Amino acid sequence: MPAAALTIDGPIATITWTPPDGRIDRAALDALGDAARQVADLPEVRAVILRAGGSDVGLGWSAEALAEPEGLPGVPPLGAGIEALAAIPQPVVAAIAGRAHSVGLEVALACDIRIAAEGATFAMPDAAAGGVPRGGGTQRLPRAVGRAHALRLLLTGDEIDAAEARRIGLLSRVVPAAELDAAAMILAQSIAARGPVATRLAKEAVHRGVEMPLEQALRYELDLTVLLQSTADRAEGVAAFVEKRPPRFTGE
Repeated sequence: MPAAALTIDGPIATITWTPPDGRIDRAALDALGDAARQVADLPEVRAVILRAGGSDVGLGWSAEALAEPEGLPGVPPLGAGIEALAAIPQPVVAAIAGRAHSVGLEVALACDIRIAAEGATFAMPDAAAGGVPRGGGTQRLPRAVGRAHALRLLLTGDEIDAAEARRIGLLSRVVPAAELDAAAMILAQSIAARGPVATRLAKEAVHRGVEMPLEQALRYELDLTVLLQSTADRAEGVAAFVEKRPPRFTGE
């Protein structure tokens, strides 16, 4: 059984992520990267859900992954699959069940919106084992929750529950476990009903703009707005508003 299985239902793609025994190795991340690159090339897909196929998103690295040296010439970094997930142009919703620890949390951080079951837990315990996160955790975690909360989690390895994760901004919503998949689908459907060009450009504006000085980021936002005005979807949105009807977006 592959660690990452891709299914498509109309405009929504679902990546079901099932690392063996919850431990993540290069093969599991390669499978995740393959699924991410596949869905990125599908213009008919307007939103993506990442969900756990087992009881946990991930418990940490496998022993084999921990033994792999990084930075060897010609060898892709272990986190390449996570970067492929982060590079998906469509909005990605993470539906988090169980534990998202270490690299499991790094996978979740590569998504755009995170919702979780009430019993989910989160931790970045790599430093306790004498290591440093290898899948973007030191960079994406402070961007999600701020420097103070990120440093506490990174330096202490503390485990937090879903309620605290929502309080510090790691999650957008917490739901009962039985409602997690449905909640993720409703959110993805809401995104998919919007103009696909607009949602992709909004995602791009946020992710790129946060790295820029404010003045440059505002200019970048304006550039994307001008680009959007030349699309058929933008014209359809205006026409639908004037005619008081639902828009029929085509992604063009």
